[in-house]
Amino acid sequence: MNSTNAIAVDLGASSGRLISGTYNGEKVDLKEQFRFSNLPVQVINDLNWDYMKIFQEIKYGLSIAEKDLGLLDSISVDTWGVDYGLINDHGQLLLAPHSYRDTRVNAYETQLYQKINKFDLFQQTGNQPDKINSILQLFADLQMNPYLKDQIKHVLFMPNLIAYFLSGQAKNEFTISSTSGLLDTQTRDFSQSVIDELGFKRAWFGELSKGGATLGNLSSAISNEINLKSPLQVITGVGHDTASALLALPIASEDREDVAFISCGTWSIIGRQTPKPVVTEAAFKAGLTNEGCFDGSNRLLSNLTGLWIIQELQREWSFKGEVVTFGDMVKEALAETSIDSYIDPNNELFSSPNQMEEKIEAFLKQTNQKLPKNRGELILIVIESLAFAYRRVIDNLVAVSDKKIKEIYMFGGGIQNELLVQLTADFTEKSVIAGPVEASVMGNIVSQLQVRNLLSADDTKRVMEHSYTVKHIKPANVPDLDKKYELFQKASQVQRVDF
Repeated sequence: MNSTNAIAVDLGASSGRLISGTYNGEKVDLKEQFRFSNLPVQVINDLNWDYMKIFQEIKYGLSIAEKDLGLLDSISVDTWGVDYGLINDHGQLLLAPHSYRDTRVNAYETQLYQKINKFDLFQQTGNQPDKINSILQLFADLQMNPYLKDQIKHVLFMPNLIAYFLSGQAKNEFTISSTSGLLDTQTRDFSQSVIDELGFKRAWFGELSKGGATLGNLSSAISNEINLKSPLQVITGVGHDTASALLALPIASEDREDVAFISCGTWSIIGRQTPKPVVTEAAFKAGLTNEGCFDGSNRLLSNLTGLWIIQELQREWSFKGEVVTFGDMVKEALAETSIDSYIDPNNELFSSPNQMEEKIEAFLKQTNQKLPKNRGELILIVIESLAFAYRRVIDNLVAVSDKKIKEIYMFGGGIQNELLVQLTADFTEKSVIAGPVEASVMGNIVSQLQVRNLLSADDTKRVMEHSYTVKHIKPANVPDLDKKYELFQKASQVQRVDF
């Protein structure tokens, strides 16, 4: 076959990239075409995504990609979950999309759960109640701005909002919608009962796209603006970045329920695939949530604050004039010996920015643990704690699904932290397959090829094995591992830290 060029727009919580995937029938070759920063902007009391900058950067990246490749065939967008934009009858955005870290939801959390208690909501939707969830964000928006109810025509989740800007077509996709807290566990469509209970309107969310769809060509206005010659197809592929990454893993369909996955980045997402949502009381108490896969199956998982803590430490040290690369941070940690002090990375204390070093010390003091003597010991505490947090989730996944996990696939930018990968193998006592770094991008490309009928689901594993390499990491023996894990578990019992 002739080569085809697909463009993946991969938006993360700190950067955005346009990466081309050139497919020749045997493998996909990725090439970064353009990268830009993507940070939420604080405006008075609101923390918003700079959607105009995001879209302008995407247009600029498209012009660069066409100059490089000559012809672009298709484009799709994947992003983080839960955030959205509101569109009115005139096709205009009503509010700048909020970041999931925005605090407006705090005043309305109790009110929402008085309408539907947390466990009932979990059983109805499969999603673990959380402050970041779309359901609470949208509820807060309507309480703060009642006029919105009469002005909203579409609620579009972030990748679908960007696709709307590109094509003019409004359509929500299954994997990204499954992070919202609004899908029914039985039908896997938007839940009419939950929508009615909270005063939303089913029409806002439209027909749910499963398995991807072609929205049409890039709008002529954009093509003319950037002088793009390619008849670019805009595709709703796999919208959620973790679901996208799973699609790109070289695992046969019959083996997918036997492995765990860890998406390693700003967030750590640890889970396994299951045929349908698991909404037992045990799953709820374990903090597990259910989200969708591109093929319509389920991801049973837990979202943890991940390398965000390391990123915040680096940022804060740079402001003090101490410029430390992530590689240097790992080297400093490797030079130290564990002091067996641990934090719970998912404690609410660590979810907000600023003063991260001080927050870690406050956690250690309140849990009567030894304080680090230097920066290397501090970094090692964070990385060891992350690896133990992964083990805790893996144990929970096995317990609630009553099915063993044979090995772990780790992917995303965080696997470049080789210490974290090795400790994950050591602490879980399981082999780890690490790669690719660009898993979400690769899955984005794969979804486009599948929607365009250029690649079948059965052939995906073979093509992925030809497209990138992975590393196999065996667990090393850790003396007193169970004792260390008990210390981590004990420290994690603290609910509130005074800070």
